Parts: sequence; structure tokens; C-alpha cells
Amino acid sequence: MSKTEQGGGLLSRRVKIGRAEAVAAIVGTIIGAGVFTLPYMAIHAGLGIAAIWLIIVSFLILYLHLAFGEIVLRTKKEFRLPGYVGHYLGQPAKKFVLITTFLTFAFSLLLYLLLGAQFLKVIVQTIWPHLNSPQGILVLFMWFFLSLVILGKSRGIARVNFLLSLLLLILFVVIIAFAFPHFQIANINLFHFSGSWGWLIPYGIIFYSLNGLVAIPEAAKILEKHEGQRRSLKKVVIIGSLIPVIFYFFFVVAVMGASGAATTLEAIQGLQGILGPVVVLLGAGLGFLAVATSYLIFASYIKNSFVHDFQWSSSIASFLVVIGPLLLYFLQMKDILALISFLGGMLGGLEGIMLILVFKQAKQRSELQPAYSLPLGKHWSYWLIAFLLIGALCQTFLIIK
Repeated sequence: MSKTEQGGGLLSRRVKIGRAEAVAAIVGTIIGAGVFTLPYMAIHAGLGIAAIWLIIVSFLILYLHLAFGEIVLRTKKEFRLPGYVGHYLGQPAKKFVLITTFLTFAFSLLLYLLLGAQFLKVIVQTIWPHLNSPQGILVLFMWFFLSLVILGKSRGIARVNFLLSLLLLILFVVIIAFAFPHFQIANINLFHFSGSWGWLIPYGIIFYSLNGLVAIPEAAKILEKHEGQRRSLKKVVIIGSLIPVIFYFFFVVAVMGASGAATTLEAIQGLQGILGPVVVLLGAGLGFLAVATSYLIFASYIKNSFVHDFQWSSSIASFLVVIGPLLLYFLQMKDILALISFLGGMLGGLEGIMLILVFKQAKQRSELQPAYSLPLGKHWSYWLIAFLLIGALCQTFLIIK
């Protein structure tokens, strides 16, 4: 084999690895804390309603992901969403996004720590039943370990996320495979309205569970590093966005069909009496890996946003990202379902609206020729903004109610 052929083979292998890491960055970010509340949500809203919302929100999220990817491809300078808002919409809009960014990052990382500690506790108690493991100690342990990774280089984060995402998908398959033999059609209810507004409950939770906007710039950066260009970003975004949808559906059906009314908020504990300690241990491992991957990518995104978008020093950005969720934990904020609904419906909706506004400006003031271009008619953008705004208001109303 000639040196030219060897070089071509190495380049091709590097491109494939880069695309795989980029997809893993998106999948690892999306499959996080929210997925474990989906079976519980489906039990109380009905699988039919949950499936309808899953389809609707999947298309909405995919469009937002692709729109963000196109914004990245049209802009010369590297930003995160707040930076793109300031670049295209001005400083007042950027300051507004700064507030939502702070809220989103702080509460999301707190949510990951809370769920991660719960899954870690299941793992410890399953292996060492007589060992006392207070949740506070586990939260601090998880926070310390993940903070060390965050304070390291972004390359290390990408590699850790790639490995965890691969194991995560394998564990998903294992849980689904073990749960389906215990599937009972009587455990499935298609439509169950919890009050007059019950059919709206799944929207915010599913939106949060599928939202991977924070990983789009990271995916583009990974492609740039491995390929020297980002022309395959559209394909990577589509694959990375749709993989979680498929796994979510089968995970919800498997858990719901196996545990029925005994389905718990985090999904795994309700399976213990049915599937035994081994599968529960695998499920806890699945949960821990899911929140760990999301925590790492999301923290990296926020850290880079503070540095690139707000011109803060790396040390200040790292300090805020590391200390923020820990401070919130000591404020005793522990209502997981309310956090997810608020993050998905309200903050996610406002984030989506700002993204659409940026997208319109990026198309009009494009600095680079993108590898792809999405349609964005005048009426289509209005409908998107109206839908996101109504969704945000409805979720806020449900939380208050």
C-alpha cells in the first residue's frame, strides 16, 4: 500500500471518528435527566397523548437543531447561543438571554446532580446492601468528579462523552430487552386526562428531554477538528437528534408495560420487584451515565459561552460553572418534575423563540456560505414563535396550578 493510500485511509478513519464523536456529543446531551421521567409522565397522561407530543416535539426540536447548525455555518466567529443573539439582535437581547442562560445552566446542572446521586445510591446499595450512603455525600462525590473533568481540556470531555454515550445506548438496549418479556398490555393506558389541562403535561417534559441545542456548536467544533470543515453537520444533527427519539419511545413502552401503575418518577426503582437486582443495577448505571454525559457537555457549553460570548476569563467561567449547581443544592431545591417542566416549557420555549429570531437575521446577513439551508418563510416563523410562546405560558400555568 502506498503512502498516499495509507494517508487517505487514516484521513477517512479520522473523519468517521469525528462524525461519531459529533453524533455522540448530541446524543449524550439529549439523553439525560428528562428521559427517566417519561414513563411516569406517560402513565399519568396516557401513552397515546405522550406519543403524539413526542412526534410533534421531535419535529420542532429537529428544526431548531438544524436552524442552530445553519446559524453556526453562516457565522465567521465562534459563539454560543447568547453570543449569536448579541451578534445578530444586539446587546439588549443578549442581556435577556444571559438571564435565561444563567437559570438554565444552574437548574439543569442541579437536576443532573440530584438524579445522578439517586442512581449512584442505587448502585452502591445493590452492590453493598449494608453500606450507608447518604445522598448528600453522593452529590458531593459526583460534583467533585465531574468538576475535575470540566476543569480539564475540552478534548478530554469529548472523549469521555463519546465512551459514556456508547455505553449508554448499550444499556438502553439491555433494559428494554429485559423489560419487554414482562410486558402486559393491561399496564398500558392510551389516554388518561389528569384534569382539564392533563393533555398539556407531556409537552414541557418531552421538550426538555429532547433539547440538545447546547451540543450543536460542540458538534461543529468536533467536525472542524477532525475533518477541517463542517459540511457534514446537517447529517450529524439529524442522526444525533433522531436516535434519542427512537430509544425514548421503546424505553417508555417497555417500562410502562412492565411496571404499570408502579412506575416511579425515575423509572428504575419501579422495576426492581419485576426484573431483579441485576437489571436494576444496569438501569441505575444507565441513569448515572445519562446524567453524567449531559452534565459534562452542558457545563462545557456554558463555560465556553461565558468565555466567548461575554468575554469573561476562563477562571471566572470555570468557577461559576463548578460552584453554581452546588450552591443551589444547599438551597434545598429538589422538586425534579417541576424543574423539568419549567426548564422545558418556559426556558426552552424562550430559548427557541430567540433562536428563530437569530435565524431570520443570520439568513439575511450571512457571513459565510452554509453547507445547507432550511426554509424559513415569514408565516412559518410566526407560527413557530406563537407555538413556542403558547407552550411556555401553558407550562408555567400548569406549574403554578
